[in-house]
Amino acid sequence: MEKSDLTNILETYNEKYKIFGYSPKTLGWDKKSHQLRYYILLSQWNLNGKTILDFGCGFGDMYGYAKEKGINFVYHGIDINENLINEGRKRYPGAFLEVKNIFAEKIDKEFDYIFSSGVHNFKLKDNWDYIKESFNLFDRYSIHGFAINFISNKVDFTKEDIYYSDPSEVLNLAYKYSNRIVLRNDYMPFEFSVFVDKQSIFDKNLVVYPEYLKYV
Repeated sequence: MEKSDLTNILETYNEKYKIFGYSPKTLGWDKKSHQLRYYILLSQWNLNGKTILDFGCGFGDMYGYAKEKGINFVYHGIDINENLINEGRKRYPGAFLEVKNIFAEKIDKEFDYIFSSGVHNFKLKDNWDYIKESFNLFDRYSIHGFAINFISNKVDFTKEDIYYSDPSEVLNLAYKYSNRIVLRNDYMPFEFSVFVDKQSIFDKNLVVYPEYLKYV
């Protein structure tokens, strides 16, 4: 991501924060659809007792959602925006929230799973390069897998400031990291989520992943 993109992102969200304060509107969500996105992202794996990185966490609302639903994981949220993180620390004192750009600053640990919601929809000078960088980063710091959601380019309308991802391109990119991939476009018509499961060891005789052996 170029420095001008970083500046633009910070300025955009700081301006929204001044207007809306703690609100989904600050993060670009006009409705409570962010809760549906959390439901989808967190539904693929058993996350209880796991370590989680929420990349681009905003206020840390994923933590609040998980607590409400009884999902007990060890949460670590990072975002480049100090104002959002400080607000999140007030809202969720039990969450570990950190201001960090992990593309520029290395982190010294890995996480079982990494999630990213809404981060890749902001229009940049080179969104596809940013998506590829993110996949590389998430693969490096995740042990078992990672999941990201996107706004699809299979739409009947567009907005100038939104980046619309091609599901087929994202799917092809995901396959570079594992053969165990899920793409979901069944919960919202113009959005999709990709899950990269790095637990891809399979039974070589039956060519089936271990938990499905009982069915063959």
